[in-house]
Amino acid sequence: MRIHNLVPLLCVGGAYALPTLPWLAQIPVEGLVRCWGMFAPLSEDRTVYQVLKDDERYSRLVKAINLSNRVIDLLDDPAASITFFAVPNTGIPHRQPSHGDDDDDYQLGSTSLAPKRGDERDVAHDLGHLILQVEELDDIPESRDKDHRKEALGRIIRGILAYHILPEKLDSAALVQNSTYATNLTLKDGSMDYQPLRLSVQSTTVPPRLRINTVVDVIRRDIEASNGVIHSINIPLLPPPSLFSEMFVVPEVFSYVTSAIQRVDLTGAIDRWWIPGKDGGHGSFVGAEITTFFAPTSGAFQRLPNKLRLFLFSPFGAKALKKLLEYHVVPQVVLHTDYVHDAACYAAFDDDWKASIPVDPPLYAYNLTLPTLLDNYSLDVQVARYKAKIPLPGPARYFTRFMVNGRDVGPYDIPARNGALHVITNLLDPRGHHKEDHKHYGHESIDVDWEDWEEWLPQWAMQD
Repeated sequence: MRIHNLVPLLCVGGAYALPTLPWLAQIPVEGLVRCWGMFAPLSEDRTVYQVLKDDERYSRLVKAINLSNRVIDLLDDPAASITFFAVPNTGIPHRQPSHGDDDDDYQLGSTSLAPKRGDERDVAHDLGHLILQVEELDDIPESRDKDHRKEALGRIIRGILAYHILPEKLDSAALVQNSTYATNLTLKDGSMDYQPLRLSVQSTTVPPRLRINTVVDVIRRDIEASNGVIHSINIPLLPPPSLFSEMFVVPEVFSYVTSAIQRVDLTGAIDRWWIPGKDGGHGSFVGAEITTFFAPTSGAFQRLPNKLRLFLFSPFGAKALKKLLEYHVVPQVVLHTDYVHDAACYAAFDDDWKASIPVDPPLYAYNLTLPTLLDNYSLDVQVARYKAKIPLPGPARYFTRFMVNGRDVGPYDIPARNGALHVITNLLDPRGHHKEDHKHYGHESIDVDWEDWEEWLPQWAMQD
């Protein structure tokens, strides 16, 4: 079905995966097999579990898999059709000799996996650290306590490995067709509206690289099994944190917006966190279950007039700052360029929207008008997928153009525990996007000029 026939369905509740192509470029598998030297044979009569079990390079991962019968059953199910991202022994840290320090030092080559300041890869929840704990069990005598530890580790590992599994068989050529994919991990606390957590895929032709969630490299592709395909990755995947926590991974990029969110008490609109129960009772997750956030970079704030920036972060500008931030939050919606869940929106196929470089007509294009946390104000989103006509040798190049209020978005499609994060380099201006203004402006964007902010922003901030 053509994409313009699918677009009206976006207005209906539920999740629809749109048939996108690669994020940056399509990788020509057939033409690169010999020169890349990273592909396995294309015929196999063993299951995913059997392939891993028979390969000494994955012995440490298999030891962790063996703690969960449910994981074994899935990976060894001859009727399954799955994709598994497997971490070889080289991607798992080794315990370093103790030098009298109480703290353990876990390293992968020369790269420490110990949590750095602001790093969300907390080793206490990292698959590599958990595998180290599994290996420690070999040195512990059999006991009831050892059995309890095995059971507890098995439950945690089962959840993390579920994030390494896609419920469909996708070789590398098929994997780059979409920007994001649903994994086998669904959280029971309501995050993502009980939809599976997603991972993102990025590919480039020069250099030939396939990455998962921006930081994890696929180092060996297309290891065939009778019930799926295995892609070997250099480090474990980590289920993503909340939108708010995710921005602390790169504080130099998001220091302004995270400070602003906390200053005006909007954390609960994009964060999701655990609260322990009282008196030892059961705790629970609180905060935003599902949301999309267009996150302005620190550069977006620095480009504002200096007087405006001082005003926004002063006690006098707190209300204006809060309303501007609310305008960047899309509540109760997860929007990726190839996936929309529960979008109460208007969508239209736009045949007239064109890119600024020579291209074929778009493979698909759609518009969305999304509600924001700021009452009666909306965002206009445009997404289009193109086949480029750039005269370069090799395979065809494809790219997605993603715009909000006429401004380019990127990086985009960053998965989070409770939604989707998209990065923007300009603060979004709400003028012309009130529900009454849409009668006159439609999808047209007003040029953002903050130099006249004193003429309208303080008065606008005081309006209900």
